[in-house]
Amino acid sequence: MTKINIPLPSTPYNVYLEEHLLDHFSSYLTTVDDMVIITDSGIPTAYVHTVKEQLNDPLVFTIPAGEESKSLTNYQAIIEEMIAQNIPKSGTVIALGGGVVGDLSGFIASTYMRGISFIQIPTTLLSQIDSSVGGKVAVNSKLAKNAIGTFYQPKAVFIDPIVLNTLEENQLHSGLAEMIKYGLIKEPSIIDILEKDDWRSNLLELIEMSIIVKRDIVLQDEFDQGIRHILNYGHTLGHAIEQHSNYQFLHGEGIAIGMACMARKTPFYQRLVAVLKQFDLPYTLPYPLKELVPYILKDKKVHDKFLHFVLVETLGQAIIKPIPIEKVQEYLEEII
Repeated sequence: MTKINIPLPSTPYNVYLEEHLLDHFSSYLTTVDDMVIITDSGIPTAYVHTVKEQLNDPLVFTIPAGEESKSLTNYQAIIEEMIAQNIPKSGTVIALGGGVVGDLSGFIASTYMRGISFIQIPTTLLSQIDSSVGGKVAVNSKLAKNAIGTFYQPKAVFIDPIVLNTLEENQLHSGLAEMIKYGLIKEPSIIDILEKDDWRSNLLELIEMSIIVKRDIVLQDEFDQGIRHILNYGHTLGHAIEQHSNYQFLHGEGIAIGMACMARKTPFYQRLVAVLKQFDLPYTLPYPLKELVPYILKDKKVHDKFLHFVLVETLGQAIIKPIPIEKVQEYLEEII
């Protein structure tokens, strides 16, 4: 068992990492009553059953798989049913799924009765190393991804790498894009390991390394006012690509393109492209830049009429560069 402590002053919690942890995660809980499981249609029923049988008659919601489910419609439907079923203030929401399930579940937990406990059981590599840790929870608006949300830390995160065995290859690779990001912004040894043929034998180590990078950044800037922006390397373009494609591009695929575009004139560009190709991740812009700019200008890193771009000019060293919003398209045209 690996335990990674997230010692935030207001809400400290642990991330537990172990193979077959799903089979006994409840041994780390103080109660198994008044539980609400939120999952999606893509999660194997065996996982849902394994979690459910460890709890005392939990309420279970299954949303359709896909980014479209991270909506106010699903948010309201689940909240209303929780009220109807008399889920108390002492209840707990368990997110069993990927980033969509985790974001929606956390937002529900943060607002139901002004906040109830929340547990993450991430089942994709992307959610295990990224969205399950750090407390960002949200739903999408029709105009922007993650536009409606808050910061709400989980009570605990339970990561079982065995569940990744049922992931489709493109979903696994989508998660690896975020892992590559951690290597670019802070820990180049992650990329060193991923470039090796036997990287899968180091998967637990890679997950732990990724979480530690994110933890250390979140501890410096819990509410995303400064240094935490570097976790969004490649995301400004990536989110725009996701939205413009109506989410036909997976999150990690969009981020892969975003990182490659932002690194186009760096000395490590060819190395980045090689590792993206290794995992069948895209790296070229699929749309004209002018079609993406309207989405980019709605990015959450726009402050005081500046968009704060994340750049990596030297491996492991990310910086933040503010660009006036009226010059964003011109700036991107210069670097891409």
